[in-house]
Amino acid sequence: NMANIDAPFGLNPVEKIGSGPSGKMMNYRIASGETNSIFQGDAVMPDSGFIQQATNNADLLGVFWGCKYDDPTTNKPTFKNQYASVATNADAFVYDDPYQVFEIQGDSGTASLDTQVMQSADLANTTALAGSTTTGVSKMELDSSDLGAPMQQMIVQGFSGNPERNQIDADGHAVYKVLISEHVYSNL
Repeated sequence: NMANIDAPFGLNPVEKIGSGPSGKMMNYRIASGETNSIFQGDAVMPDSGFIQQATNNADLLGVFWGCKYDDPTTNKPTFKNQYASVATNADAFVYDDPYQVFEIQGDSGTASLDTQVMQSADLANTTALAGSTTTGVSKMELDSSDLGAPMQQMIVQGFSGNPERNQIDADGHAVYKVLISEHVYSNL
């Protein structure tokens, strides 16, 4: 088998734990002039009644999948899979179900192991992992170097079923299936 490719894509919704429909998104707001870009697949967190791109260690609200706003120049409704600062509030579409399972690539430098299942890790979210302004897609990764205990932002449920991305080996970059464990709604 070949090694996993290094092609981060943020968090991608794939299935759900439990019963009920999966893949439902809810509407949240992004404040006018929010300076942090948000890319499709980025984890997001609450920010004074609005949302913004999540930082590692923060409680997460879910995963951003796009937004809509009235363009301040043309006044036309505009749909984008990424958010970059605009001078108007934007409606964000967020996968916010605490039981939503996502796939996310592990970062460089740490082997992927079967024993990592049911361990937790934070996001790897650095300037170098800023999303693509061309595709609008996130480059957030799972920080595989801190997999373990105590509880962190995501808990590993397993590995991807994609035969091109599921090599569990010393080369890393495996695609993990995760649940958000530090979820805003998980302790209600």
